[in-house]
Amino acid sequence: MNQIPIGQLLLQGFRWFDASLLKSLKARGWPEQTRPQSMLFANLDIESGTRSSELARRIGVSRQAVHQTVRELEALNLVQLAPDPSNQSAKLVQLTDRGLKIVEDAIRVFTAIEKQLGDRIGEDNIVLLRQVLEEDWGSPIGGD
Repeated sequence: MNQIPIGQLLLQGFRWFDASLLKSLKARGWPEQTRPQSMLFANLDIESGTRSSELARRIGVSRQAVHQTVRELEALNLVQLAPDPSNQSAKLVQLTDRGLKIVEDAIRVFTAIEKQLGDRIGEDNIVLLRQVLEEDWGSPIGGD
């Protein structure tokens, strides 16, 4: 019997965490969000904002996909476009005050999810998982 590749297991774990986050935020009264919206938040520089082109690179999607997601989040008053002080022809995607509140709530939700996961799989496993994920894995492998 073949083992499931660790990369696939990591992706499954990520999807579980993201689904738990989105479900928990909705239960707390926030608008229902999609995975692309969640990915934008996860890759946005909270303090300064981030250009759409950089978000597209970080997420691995087209700039058009990022623009669509930004429009959706603007309609929810969670992000806004602001001039980039380093380049007047560029715009930064920034959190609104409401967007900052959902990020703060998401951090609280992550803490609760981690606690509940510890209850399910054991606190020792959570400590070990954190240790492994915090290790320096070095440069990406391949292409040598």
